[in-house]
This record gives sequence, structure tokens and C-alpha cells, in this order.
Amino acid sequence: MSSDRPSIPGVRRVASVVRTSYRRKLAAALLVVLLIGGTAAVGLYLQVGALLGENVERSMTAATNAEAGELTEWSSQNRLAARVLSEHPVYATGNQTKVRDYLQQRVSGREESHLVGAYVLDRRDLVVETSAAPALEGTPVADLPWQERFAFQSFDDVRITRPHQSRDGTTVVGFITPIRQAPGHLLVVTVDATSIFDRFEHPVAGGFTRVVDSNGTVVFADNRSAMLHQYTPGPLRAPAVSSGLRGESGFVDAPQYEQSATGEYVVAYAPVEGTDWVVLEHAPVSEAYAITRQVGMWIGIIFSIVLVGLFGVVSWLGRDVNSALAAVSGRAERIERGEYDVAFDTDRPDEFGDLNRTLERMGDTLRERIEEIEETKKALEATNVALETRSTMVSVLNRVLRHNVRNDVNNVAGRAELLAERVDDEALREELEVIKRTALALATLSERTERIQQLLSEDPSERTTLRFPDCLQSALESVRAAQPDATVALHVPDGATPVAHGTASFPVALADVVDQIAAHNEGPVRIDVTVSREPSAGDVGDAILLTIEDDRDGLPALDLEAVGQGVETPLNHAEGLALWCLEWTVTHGDGELLVGATDATLQVRLPAVPDDPDAPE
Repeated sequence: MSSDRPSIPGVRRVASVVRTSYRRKLAAALLVVLLIGGTAAVGLYLQVGALLGENVERSMTAATNAEAGELTEWSSQNRLAARVLSEHPVYATGNQTKVRDYLQQRVSGREESHLVGAYVLDRRDLVVETSAAPALEGTPVADLPWQERFAFQSFDDVRITRPHQSRDGTTVVGFITPIRQAPGHLLVVTVDATSIFDRFEHPVAGGFTRVVDSNGTVVFADNRSAMLHQYTPGPLRAPAVSSGLRGESGFVDAPQYEQSATGEYVVAYAPVEGTDWVVLEHAPVSEAYAITRQVGMWIGIIFSIVLVGLFGVVSWLGRDVNSALAAVSGRAERIERGEYDVAFDTDRPDEFGDLNRTLERMGDTLRERIEEIEETKKALEATNVALETRSTMVSVLNRVLRHNVRNDVNNVAGRAELLAERVDDEALREELEVIKRTALALATLSERTERIQQLLSEDPSERTTLRFPDCLQSALESVRAAQPDATVALHVPDGATPVAHGTASFPVALADVVDQIAAHNEGPVRIDVTVSREPSAGDVGDAILLTIEDDRDGLPALDLEAVGQGVETPLNHAEGLALWCLEWTVTHGDGELLVGATDATLQVRLPAVPDDPDAPE
């Protein structure tokens, strides 16, 4: 049979296309399954859609709209009757006897709808002033069997009370309207509502009807025990009721409703015009969707078809996929163990063949990369040896500079001071004083090299929180003590204490620069250090700005030029290390040293700690 298949036009080509791709194989198999299952699903969808759409939604919506229309007509007739009774001129006489006789005549005659009672309320005293039933006169409004707010927009406005029981046990509804001939008085007529219960019809067996007002209270129901109870538990109004109060009508598959023991329901709803009532027609899901059993049968058939189809796909492709994956996995494990001369099955025409070819190229690439890494490792080892040797040399030079040179220059300074005390020649004394100052400057230089070494040994990830001006007070005080001719002032506007990230050596480095300014300018000099906060610019956060100003010549020009250009040359070099120390310390703290950017001697900008939004003001 296999020899006959190629004779069918196009079969060989399609088979070749499918065979060269694992994805095409799976897609072809699943396509067959989906075609079979899809045909069954379409038939199921057509049957369910027709039956449910016709037999449930339309019938329930039509019945609900009809019930709402009947209630609208009933309420309109009774509202009109109440308005007609309130317009009679007898109220203008103010004679309670005549009013009572008029009301009794209307009630006994039953000329207006199903009128069972009528009485007049005094809105000021909130009592029944006149009634067709004299026993009701003088009754406070609070003792009446209904509660309604007396909020009327005009004399034509009529409000409807909730249903309540009359004295003879009849279910009645009150219609309240202002009396135009007697301002400050209201007419209340009570109407027999028994006929409403005969209007409820249920298109689905087991259904029931509820009429709900804007407060979520059931005002009418075919089961009278449900009246005057909340339609749904809790303070929230059911969505179907809210839609009906907006004048909408519709159908809900999953309504918000307090479930009964019989199961779930579907609901159709419609508004009663001229009232705050919404009619809700309920039907049990089990009855409304009687076709569910048929749907279940179809779903079972489709599920069985899908299972059979998937089993066939797995059986057909599983062995091929598993064997190919196992082979690829074994070769990959050999590469992981360092065997890079693995032979791959590169003759397969599908994706697994592509994977084998990719792994083969990956093995070749790994061999090349490992060779490059070995060469780089040797170069790094040689570089590390050279760096360790240089580090040792730097440590030795630093120790000699810190100890030997410092001790020697201190010795020179001390001897120069002794000679100056023993010499009477003033010119010679001045020369010895110059020698002393030069020696002390070398000692200071030795101390600053030690700080540079400490800065280099600090971990870049370790930062400290600097709080200005507290961290600067001690360092600047040492400058004042060493430079009595200098006036050093620290300014923080409005007493603020900005916060910034920096290094622990920053205050001393800043004080060294202030000391160099004082030493560079002979005689009295005033140096002002000002701390301020710069607002953020774009994506950059706030910054702490320290400005150093003086009223003399500032720092040596060579220092400013060398640090500003960032390099020392034989023709461009600083006279000391103070400004370099500050530059390195600021850079180490992610800050910026500004030399010659403004009229100030120099400025330092450090990143500020972001404000804590939860911090108390």
C-alpha cells in the first residue's frame, strides 16, 4: 500500500514537507483532531445557542417586560386617582367634617380603583388630621404602618409607600400627594394590592418573581413571605436591580442573589416606570437550561475524540521524539564532561538535525574559547605577579616616606628652630625659619600620602553617611588652631542639615584644602565654607553642594590647573597633594570637584540621600 501512496497527486510533496519538521508533524496530527472535534463543537454550539436563546432569554425577558408594564399601568392609575382626590375644593374649606364625609364617600363608593382608605396628614404636627376611618384621626405619623420621606418637588408629585397590612388584613399600598388647596397637608390613599399577585406568570417551571425597590427591599413577591425582606444580603444593591433603576432591561446568567436550597437561578429584569421598582423574574438553571444534559453528552463525545486523537499523536511521535532527545542529551552530557570531539547526527532533516548541527558547532566554539581562556589566564597570572611586585614597592616607598622622611624632616625642622634661637643675625634667622616651614610642609606631605594610601585601600562599595555641618566641625577646628591668622566660617542656611553619601576621609581632605588656602595667603584671610542643597534635574537626584570661598588669592594657580586638567606633567604640576586628595576622595564618593566653575575658589557636589516619604515632618 505504501508503494501506491506516491501515485496520489501531491501526497509525496506534502509528506516530504511534514516529515522534515517535528512541528509540522505535530501540527498535522493536531489539525486532524481539531477538525473532528471542531465539527462536533460547531454542531453543539448551534443546538445550544438556538435552544437557550429562544427558550430562555426571550421568553423570560418578554414575561418580565409584560409584568413591569402591568405594574406601570396599575401604579399610574392609582397615582392619577390620588391626584384627582387631592384636587377637590372641599380641602379649601378647612372643615374637617366635610373633608371626612368626602373621604368616606369615596372609600365606600370604591369609585377610584380599589381604594380601601384615605386620610389627611398635617405635615407640621405629623399627625393624622382627618380620615375616612375616624378612629385613625390623631394618630402620629410615626405609628402608621409605613415609612416614607415627605420630599415632594411639586403639588403634582405622588410618592408610593411600601406594601403593608390594613386593619382587615388586606395588603395595601399608600399613594401620598400634597393638597394644593391646603398647603402643609398631605393626602394618603391606600389601595388594595391583592390584584398584583395575580399578575405574576412564570415562563419556566419552578420560577418566581420579585419586585425590588431602590433600597433593595422586596416590595412584592409571588411568595408573600419574601415581602419586605432584602433581596440580597449586605449593603450593596444587586447589579440587576441597579441596571433596572437606570431604566434598563435585560437578562443575567449569574445574578447576585441569595441562593435557595434548590440551586442557582437566571434572572430577567425590567423597570416599572414612574416608580423605583424593578421586576425580576427568576428561573432555576436546571430547568432553564434543560438542554444541559444534551450538552454534557456532546462534551463527553468531544472529549473522547480529543483523547483518542491525542493518544494517537503521542503514540506516533513520542518514540521518535524521545529517542532523538535522549541521543542529544547524551551527547550534551559528554560535552559537559569535556569531550568536545563528540559525533552528532547531522543527517536528520528536521529540527533535531538542526539541533545536532548547532551542538556540533557549539563544541567547536567551546574548544576555541577554552584555548583563548587558557592564554588569557596565563597573561593575567603574569600581570598579577607584576602588580604584586609594584604593590610591594609602593608599600615600601610609602613606609619610607611616612617614617624615614617624616622623621628626617622633623629633625631638620627642630634643628633649624634651635639654630634660630642661638643666632643673632636677623637675616639668618629668617632663612632658618624658611627651612623650618619647608621641613614642616614636607611632614604634612608625608601625612597626606598616608591618607592617599588609606583611600586606595578602602572598599568602593563601603560608603558612610555624612551629615553636614556636624562631620566638618572637628576637622575645621583643627585648621583654626593651626592657622590663627585665618577666619574659617561654616554656613548652613536656615539651620538645615543636608545628608550625603561619601567616604570617611572626606572631612579631613576638605579641611586640608582649607588649611592650604590659609597657608598660601600670608596674613589675615577669611574662608567661608557654605553647605546647600541643589534640587534634582531630570533623572538626577538632589545634590549637596559645598562652596569654598576666600577674600584673598585662594589656592595656588598650579594646583588648580593641574587638578582641573586631571593630569600632572613636568610643566603642569601641583605644589602639594591637598587638592589631589580632595579630588580623589570626592570621586571615590560618586561626587564631583568643580575647579574654576564659578567665582568661588572651588565647589564640591555630592549625591544627596533621597528624602524619606514616610519620615515625620
